[in-house]
Amino acid sequence: MRDFLSRKSPIALAITIATTGAVGSLTIAPNAQAQESLIEEVVVTARKREESLQNVPVAVTALSPSQIEQSGVQTVIDVAKLVPNVELHAVTQSGASLGASIRGMAFDDLEKSYEPTVGVSIDGVFMASNSGAVVDFFDVEAIEVLRGPQGTLYGRNTIAGVINIKRTKPTGELGVKLEGTFAKHDRQDLKGIVNLPLGEKGGVKLHWRDLEMDSHLYNETTNQRPYNRDSQVWGAAIRYDFTDNFTATLSYDDYEHWTQPPDVVATGTGDAVFCAFFSLGCNADSGALSEAGGYRTSYASEQIYSYLWGENLTLNAEYSGSNYSIKYIYGEMDFEEEAFFNSWGAPTPLFEVLREQEYEQSSHEIQYLSDWDGAVNIVAGLYYLETESYITSGPKTQSPAAMFTTTQDAEATAVFAEVIWYLDDNWTLTAGARWTKEEKELDNRTFGSNEARRAGAPIANRLTPNYDDTNVTYRFVIQRDLNFGMVYGSYATGYRAGGFNARGSNEPTVGPYDSEEVGSWELGLRTQPSDRLQVNVTGFIAEYTDKQQFIVTDGTQCDLSATATCTFIRNAAETTNQGIEIEAVWMPTERLTIRGTYGYLDAEFDSYDFDGTDISDRAQVIYAPENTFSLMADHTSAAFGGSLVLSGTWSYRSDIWGAAAYESYNYDTGPDINIESHNQLDLSATWLRDLGAGQLKVLLYGTDVLDGDGRVARAYDAGAFSWSELVPGRQIGLTIGYEF
Repeated sequence: MRDFLSRKSPIALAITIATTGAVGSLTIAPNAQAQESLIEEVVVTARKREESLQNVPVAVTALSPSQIEQSGVQTVIDVAKLVPNVELHAVTQSGASLGASIRGMAFDDLEKSYEPTVGVSIDGVFMASNSGAVVDFFDVEAIEVLRGPQGTLYGRNTIAGVINIKRTKPTGELGVKLEGTFAKHDRQDLKGIVNLPLGEKGGVKLHWRDLEMDSHLYNETTNQRPYNRDSQVWGAAIRYDFTDNFTATLSYDDYEHWTQPPDVVATGTGDAVFCAFFSLGCNADSGALSEAGGYRTSYASEQIYSYLWGENLTLNAEYSGSNYSIKYIYGEMDFEEEAFFNSWGAPTPLFEVLREQEYEQSSHEIQYLSDWDGAVNIVAGLYYLETESYITSGPKTQSPAAMFTTTQDAEATAVFAEVIWYLDDNWTLTAGARWTKEEKELDNRTFGSNEARRAGAPIANRLTPNYDDTNVTYRFVIQRDLNFGMVYGSYATGYRAGGFNARGSNEPTVGPYDSEEVGSWELGLRTQPSDRLQVNVTGFIAEYTDKQQFIVTDGTQCDLSATATCTFIRNAAETTNQGIEIEAVWMPTERLTIRGTYGYLDAEFDSYDFDGTDISDRAQVIYAPENTFSLMADHTSAAFGGSLVLSGTWSYRSDIWGAAAYESYNYDTGPDINIESHNQLDLSATWLRDLGAGQLKVLLYGTDVLDGDGRVARAYDAGAFSWSELVPGRQIGLTIGYEF
């Protein structure tokens, strides 16, 4: 491992200069934090306990409900515009599944045998699947985005970071919150929360949401504007205080999401002939597609769609002693998912694929958190996860093409602990470790056709491999408190679990493959030079080894015919991702707040073994924007008998390489899948007025107001053909709500 401070790189030098200069300039205000601050203190749970954001030696961005609303954040995907070095999107063909990248470590797939790089936690429950992770923010208390590996406290598959979502709890008092949003493309979004008392020691919360909206594209083949999204969510939560020291909250959620991603054919290696044959006027690449503005129509006789139905059950129980607390968290997920692929997007169906999957997850976590008066405090715990997935994939019709069914059972057991040692009044040392045991079993079956499967014909091929692995992750932090804030340095490791390629058809393509690992150095500065200004700076260098990559070759490389395509996953690459992140809050007046973020990311392959050839000189790290930027301002004033909040958010993301089913293949023969840079301006005006026993809210908003036509957001290449996914551009909407 190369030393973070001694490495001769522009990033390391910039971090050194920034931190040294900041320390030197800020000493002129030694009593700044002693002043009464206008900037509200933000409390986070990044280290499993409640702490002030400015005292936590972790790169974390915390968003309050007001920030979420005023910046035009509607789902977890929109969070990316407010957090440096973060890229979030809905996975193609699944509007309810989250594709996430933090600091250049991305996951963008539906396959349940693959593991994500970014962990998502809802109410303390880690979601082992990315399906259903596109969360709406109507019922959210706070959201935290932790950047960098979080393997010690959060465990497996947090190699890039964690998105920690906390929803509101039952209040124990009578209360109602209702909202209706009406926007372009016939968007109708109705939401509600009802709180009820449960005796003197508890409360009940009911919540629901109903969303419908049309696509921003017009289908020339069907002569209609198709649905884009139809979602229904409802749930209930019960909180009860059994004693003054023991509280438990039980939550249940039921959800249905039906989406039709707006897709357009682009030109790939094999698409030139296809586009000419159907006279679709396909563009040369995704960039030309965006610039031409001719993508407002689609031609698919049968649109791509996805359907997700599921239910979640969560139990949080906590006992508080005199100087400690014990928490138990149980989570259960159960969902069914169906995805239909009309791969060519053509007026005449050419190759239709239906993919059906079932998924179950249950987890248990026990935490012990000390609150001792001495020099040491600890958090320690036990964790157990069990998942089961079943997938059927193949042609929709009974055509003579292979049909695959896959079942995977997985277990993970972990023990973790982190010790915080206060060496003196200024110095703090933190050390933590986590041991994880992984076990997986795969049952992969191939049938000659869909018809053969349904008729109960013999299995053409069956594979039943096993995977076992043990990983230890750890973290060390040295922290120094200063009179204007604090500075810290850390080294942390993480891993992304290995496993199987469930899309494979024989032993060489199925695997297993090993886990990938990261070692990350981080240097951070948290400052508040005055009662009106807060500036945080973080620099990092992360080295990833045994990186899991798709490899695509001819069939001879995996015991298939020379005319076949061989697709498999191999621990083929190493990357170095380094960068800097800056976050600032400034309140020039009590009514005006300005927030800004900037992220710089340099992510490159150090080596990439593609079938015996090192292609690191031309391979690209996907979803790794070099620059991310945001600037948000909100102003509050009295108006029309109430208060008026005017808010604007400008965000920027530089160009990125989009995902491809077979990334490696594209570097030699595939089309241009570079997604262009984008500026986005969001505006809102919120009027609040006390009315009766509650408060009336009227919100007028516009998202992406400068981009009227929309843009190419995602581009894909599947070798023989390719397509792009489009976002609608400018959206104008009105929200009316009442709360008491």
